[in-house]
Amino acid sequence: MLWLLVLLRSTTLISAEVTSLSQNPVPYPVGFLVGNRNTHKQTLDRVIPYAVEAFNNKSSNGVKLEAVIRHYDEFSLHSLVEASCSLVTNGAVAVISPDGSYNIGTQADILGELKIPLISAVATDPHIKRASRKSLMLMSPGDEYQSNAILDLLNFYHWHEVSLVASDTNYGINGVNFFQQLLTLKSGAEFVIRSITFFNAVGHPDTMGFKNTLKNVKRSLSRVIILNCEGRYGRQVLEQANELGLLDEGHVWIVTDGITSSPQSLSFDGYFPSYYEGLIGIYPHIETKSHPYKLFKDKILSAERNLTAVSLAPHVVLTYDAVQIIGAGLEESGGNVTRQHLKCSSTDKWNSGEEFLLSLLERNYEGVTGNMTFRPDGLRKKAAYKIVNFVNPGLFVDVGQWNSEKGLEMYNDADSSSVQFLGGVTQHPVGVATELQGIHLKLGATENRPFAYKSENCTSNDISCWKGITPDIVAEFSREMNFTYEFVEPSDGEYGYLNPETDKWNGMIGDMLQGKTDMITMDLSVSFERKTHIDFSVAFMDSGISLVIKGESSKSNSFFFLSPFEVMVWLMILAGFMAMSLIQNLFNKLSPYGEYGQRVHAMQTCKCGRCANRRRVKVEQNIKLRDHRNVECMIELAADERRDEMSFYNALFLNAAGFVGHGAESMPKSPSGRLILLTWWFFVLLIICMYTATLTAFITLDRIGITIDNAKQLLQQQKYSWGMLNHSFVEALLRNNIDPDYKKIVDGAVKLANMSESIDRVKQGSFVLFDETPLISYELMGECDMFYIGGEIQTFDYAFGLPKSSPYVALFNTQIIKLREQGYFDELWKKYDRTPDDLGDCDSHTTGSSTALNLLTLKGLFYFLCFGIVSSMIVFFFELIYATSKDPPDEKHRTFWAKFGRRVKLKIEDVRTEWFSQSYNQLYNVDGEMEVKCEENGTPPTYNPGNLTVL
Repeated sequence: MLWLLVLLRSTTLISAEVTSLSQNPVPYPVGFLVGNRNTHKQTLDRVIPYAVEAFNNKSSNGVKLEAVIRHYDEFSLHSLVEASCSLVTNGAVAVISPDGSYNIGTQADILGELKIPLISAVATDPHIKRASRKSLMLMSPGDEYQSNAILDLLNFYHWHEVSLVASDTNYGINGVNFFQQLLTLKSGAEFVIRSITFFNAVGHPDTMGFKNTLKNVKRSLSRVIILNCEGRYGRQVLEQANELGLLDEGHVWIVTDGITSSPQSLSFDGYFPSYYEGLIGIYPHIETKSHPYKLFKDKILSAERNLTAVSLAPHVVLTYDAVQIIGAGLEESGGNVTRQHLKCSSTDKWNSGEEFLLSLLERNYEGVTGNMTFRPDGLRKKAAYKIVNFVNPGLFVDVGQWNSEKGLEMYNDADSSSVQFLGGVTQHPVGVATELQGIHLKLGATENRPFAYKSENCTSNDISCWKGITPDIVAEFSREMNFTYEFVEPSDGEYGYLNPETDKWNGMIGDMLQGKTDMITMDLSVSFERKTHIDFSVAFMDSGISLVIKGESSKSNSFFFLSPFEVMVWLMILAGFMAMSLIQNLFNKLSPYGEYGQRVHAMQTCKCGRCANRRRVKVEQNIKLRDHRNVECMIELAADERRDEMSFYNALFLNAAGFVGHGAESMPKSPSGRLILLTWWFFVLLIICMYTATLTAFITLDRIGITIDNAKQLLQQQKYSWGMLNHSFVEALLRNNIDPDYKKIVDGAVKLANMSESIDRVKQGSFVLFDETPLISYELMGECDMFYIGGEIQTFDYAFGLPKSSPYVALFNTQIIKLREQGYFDELWKKYDRTPDDLGDCDSHTTGSSTALNLLTLKGLFYFLCFGIVSSMIVFFFELIYATSKDPPDEKHRTFWAKFGRRVKLKIEDVRTEWFSQSYNQLYNVDGEMEVKCEENGTPPTYNPGNLTVL
């Protein structure tokens, strides 16, 4: 009986226990991995239980959750593994991690092997999402989205020069990498990254020094700085940046979500320094004005009295939403997700893990932070950020927004911005340095007049001791850009050349490459060899290689006046002179409008009866026969005493008179004759101009006694020696010239130690100096017996030298261009012109070219003569046609061609019988009057062309 009572009692207890279990189901453990250094650790320790309780209170099908929180040391792998495995042992169906990307990879590797889902509320590195980490879900947008938001912000304000400061954690490194990749893909050369600096994120932030890192940023002259680090480092970085003047007006700091998500990390025990005002940030977008968020905030702040609205950072709220996502997934399964106690050391895997993960990824969840959907790989489908601005009292306020679908939207345009920038200004900064305030530069310099030298009574290296062109330029730069400086001289006094044996540079270039100076402010010649090791500013002066020599007396040349032209040119001028005289004589005889042609044709065609009648009319009416229309006989003209007007002899005299600017009594009457004469006169005019100019040069050269006019002639003579400064830029430039003659000149040159020795050698005579034009020009000011030989051999530029990728290049280039446009450098050269006023400017004396003009040079003039001859022949042909058309017809010659043929036959007869005969006495009496004896029938006497004078 006793045993029956005991059995009954036991059955009753079992039944009661089962009933209790059905009414109070066993909760699903949800694990939380919270780092001890997490900025939001205390807040999370309150929000996590609240989130679990909030889900349990609203669960509709009896699914309950249980929070299992494990804290660990972020910098201890053993602590992380131990905390993760503890959650596995406790049967966690999912794990939520509110820590950054640094440790998520390790957590995902441990939990992923067991098929346990891991939800990261904070991690943004998409690289941690590998194929082997299928169980990992990222609730925060990836770094690539934030990089896109920053790039769009930079483009909005036209800030195209930036510097990047980042922690050497996964968060910092990945953000920089994505930003660089994005610039390459979208912007190309439009953007310039002035510097990229990582700081070692090890140790407590309060004990870390960031100034060495930030000094690199300051030296880069960046005005736009992107700070990509975790919130716990932001305060110290910005504090030390402010001490270096990097948060002054004109600078822009863009901080990423690692800082904006936890603004309280910037405070000093609740105090926010004023230099924060003007920070711009990228903040994960949360619908803070939505009803779910307001309801959540009101409830949690009322339940947790120690929390404030500021402590509800995005990552905290995302952790809350992660709890709701896991709970919703379990509810969807109807509580049928199997429980399985695993161990990290076991090879077993959670059988329901993959199915449960899939249900989480497929959900479209409306949470406190807004709508959340995930891609199959566990990443967020959409991303959104707020653009925030730090203002008093310690708040980030919204000034714009960005999302992956629409891009950037600022609430005001760039020119009327409501954004407050550093220094309290609302006009957005230009984003580039316009001055060097607070910068002290070490400038390489060495004495080389007139570019730089020290005052005679000054023994220190103070900048006031330095005089010359480049010290004046630097002083002007200092006034414009507000920097301080000092000059540093190289120990060897050299500009710098590369030693081929040691492969090292000496002089100022060597000092700059070793970091002893920031730039070289001298007349540094730009060359390819130097450009491969250093950078140059734009040129502030043009230069070249010139040759200089001292003039001397020369031997007398009795026939100096023949020097301007070569012998062949003189012979061609003489030949042209004879040819043009002969052609003028021929046109006079052949042209129907020439003096000779008119008279001979009249003699050949005149009928005595008609001539007598014309003479009678002439006497009665007191007119000339040439005034009559259709004059058939011009025999009266034969009585004029101008029968020898354009003989060959007279043509010679006429053409010769053109050389001395005089005319002659006899001038051609025909158009063809006059055209050929004008051609000759124009030819003579050009010949005289060239002769005069060339003779002047020869007289000058003869006076100074210089027998060479270019560098290559030095190799073909023994009279002159030549030289150049040893290891100079001139030597290197000539040695590298593609013309082998210049290499021979370098090999045969005397190597001089300095400019003083060089000028002394030139003044001694018979010595040619090769050097840079401005230096020679300065040394020869007032030395009027010094002359340049020819022109410059090669041209190049003077510029300032800077280290590769120097941040100062753009600023100094802008100033140099500005001063060049103002003519500053020309005026500066005049300032150091030491030529006495009574000497005048002698630096322009040059030997020029002493080569006599040859036929090849003057062939165009002779072509012109030929052209004139051909043109005159064409005119002559038209004269003949015109004269023929005016001839009166007779019985035998009625047509034009018949008359033309008669003229040709008569001219041929004249040439054949009379051109070389002087017998004309039969037709002329002693007084030169023509006797015309007509027979009774009116026919003229037998015509004998030999009776006419040869003209």
